[in-house]
Amino acid sequence: MQRSVQYALMLCAAFPALVGAQGFAIYEQGACAMGRAGTGVAAPCDDGSAMYFNPAGLAGIKGGRATIGVTLLDVKGGFTDDIYQQKTDLDDPLLAVPQAYVAFGLTPKLGVGIGLFAPYGLETQWPLSFDGRFAGYDNILRSVYLQPTVAYQVTPWLSLGAGVDIAFGSVELNQRLDLAAAPVPLPGVPPGTIFGQFGIPPGTDFANAHLEATHSSVAAHFGTLVKVNDRVSFGARFLTQAKFDYSGTADFQQVPTGLVVPADIPVTATDTIHAGTPIDGLLGAPGLDLFNPTTGVFRSQPVTTTVKNPSQLALGVAFKVASGWTLLGDYQLTWWDSFDVLEIKFPQDPSGALGRTLFENYQNTSGFRFGAEWQKDAKWTFRGGYLYHQGAAPDETVTPLLPEGDRNETVEGSLRRRRLSIHPAERPPRPHAGASVQPAADDRFEQRPVHIPCAPLRGVARLQVLGEP
Repeated sequence: MQRSVQYALMLCAAFPALVGAQGFAIYEQGACAMGRAGTGVAAPCDDGSAMYFNPAGLAGIKGGRATIGVTLLDVKGGFTDDIYQQKTDLDDPLLAVPQAYVAFGLTPKLGVGIGLFAPYGLETQWPLSFDGRFAGYDNILRSVYLQPTVAYQVTPWLSLGAGVDIAFGSVELNQRLDLAAAPVPLPGVPPGTIFGQFGIPPGTDFANAHLEATHSSVAAHFGTLVKVNDRVSFGARFLTQAKFDYSGTADFQQVPTGLVVPADIPVTATDTIHAGTPIDGLLGAPGLDLFNPTTGVFRSQPVTTTVKNPSQLALGVAFKVASGWTLLGDYQLTWWDSFDVLEIKFPQDPSGALGRTLFENYQNTSGFRFGAEWQKDAKWTFRGGYLYHQGAAPDETVTPLLPEGDRNETVEGSLRRRRLSIHPAERPPRPHAGASVQPAADDRFEQRPVHIPCAPLRGVARLQVLGEP
């Protein structure tokens, strides 16, 4: 008996295009779909990525297949303030977005599979000299979905699919605290009094805050495929919202200011801070004692917040024309209005001095994707496409903490298939313990510069993303 092992080397390239993250969504979930600009609701790729693009696409598959991939994002950019025209460069590491799909056709009509993908995520890292460090200088938001999926071909022209998404989320925020904006927690001092009123200059770092939390959630994914005839098909998918009620820990570390009190400061009728008093010692002195590990305002303590990954609805059409050509078009609606307010709460801080409320006011967005695929022969397939997605954040809430803007992108890709025949007597020996398997090289290169207005910091941020699957 002869057994065949089929493998493919995907080579993709993309032309430079203006692009920005639509909210914090990630649509690059497979090399095949990326090659045709993300289209595939009506004609999912046969690499198992249908679990993300349309669960109904698993119906009718033959045999089994497994796909493992990583999309690498190299984010480069900078921020230039309007006043001094000083530029700060983004310092992001290489970001890896994983995808893994395993699918199997149990019967000619029934297909099952399990997929691992990250449909939402964001990471921004800025140097500590950045003016926006008080909003956040090292921030990570991750969501990884594990989706068992089942699909069934109800009739020759109708297939249905569904999956349960077990979503694992994590959030991390690192920021500096500005002493000038910090409230003075002394008895007898009027509420709302801040250190800036006593001559502390704005932009005085006095503490570093590290907030980290995790949570899991559950969502659902539904899909349908309608095959009108051998040439025309329609598809639809719906991914429900996933709500993460994060709960974690906030840690604070004092940052030396090196400042001294320049003149006597009367705080109350009986208390005066004398000239020459070191500010750093004052913050830890009795009365304030801000960093006391047991009673201090900036002690390690619980922190909570809620983030909602929005629902998605995608509709698609595919049309097979002559000579191996297929034209595809998708429309996507994302309910970003669920991400309106981000509240960071500290349950053990009754004063409320540590809490933050960020008004994001995201808006629902529409996305349009158009793709083409040409199967030249049994070995070669060529792909290309164009996509446009609206930005979710209004101008007044765009900051380098959450880079955002409209997205335009053109892509092209190619696939070469090769087939190996292995006879049982000719099977190569199994690798010994410790042996490594080298993945095939990938030549995809994608350049995506973004120009982002950042009104809260009075400047312009520029974001360039170099990605490859």
